Amino acid sequence: HNIGEPNKKDQWPNNNQPKSKQYINPTPDFWSLMDQRRWEEFNTDCLTNIFGRVGMESLLFDVPFVCKPWYKASLDPCCWQRLIFPDVSFFGRFVNEYRIDAWNKGRATVLSLPPSASETDLKYVSDVCGDLKVLAFHGDEPHVIPKLIGKWKHLEWLMLESGDDFEEILSQIIIHCEDFCGLCVSNDVFCTGEGMAIVNFLPKIKQLIFRRVEIGRDDLMALLLRCKKLLLLEGSDCIGFSPDA
Repeated sequence: HNIGEPNKKDQWPNNNQPKSKQYINPTPDFWSLMDQRRWEEFNTDCLTNIFGRVGMESLLFDVPFVCKPWYKASLDPCCWQRLIFPDVSFFGRFVNEYRIDAWNKGRATVLSLPPSASETDLKYVSDVCGDLKVLAFHGDEPHVIPKLIGKWKHLEWLMLESGDDFEEILSQIIIHCEDFCGLCVSNDVFCTGEGMAIVNFLPKIKQLIFRRVEIGRDDLMALLLRCKKLLLLEGSDCIGFSPDA
């Protein structure tokens, strides 16, 4: 059975048994010590691995105040590789008071900006987050993105709320991002031929996600037939085609 005080049927051997088979009868203090989790003594690498998965607000306002080892671990840039901002006010406060580059030392690999983030915000993070692999931009004016793609040589995933400047964005991705493999587009109307833009610029794309998108059947069939390495094509709340057609 699990470590704990012995059940009644599992009596500790008496002292008349040979020493090699004797057990030490643990005291209550021993069991208390065994049950106590000494989180402050965890290996730093283990702590940074855990802290890198919690929300930014907890990492900034809760974790550092638990104990000194946690505070020290929270300063490791590895904890700040995933920058997922819950809202624009928190983003503004983080940028103005703490500075992104001061925390992650340019090592951020995942960045999700809030819906109200501006082009100025996007330009700022492009300067301090050159190692991005995943970018989620929820603003409805991604006009500046084509000019910034060249700064993200390691970009693998892009999530957009609008298809404005769609072809220009894709044309920059194929030039600068050789590891690019996934695209998510939400809340958009695909003009005729925009599906073909994906085929033409990203023929080796592996994952495509459409959410609340209007896309024609011809564009959809072109994606299925001509993107030979496509592993995932997901559409939720989409219109413009019949899945049974």
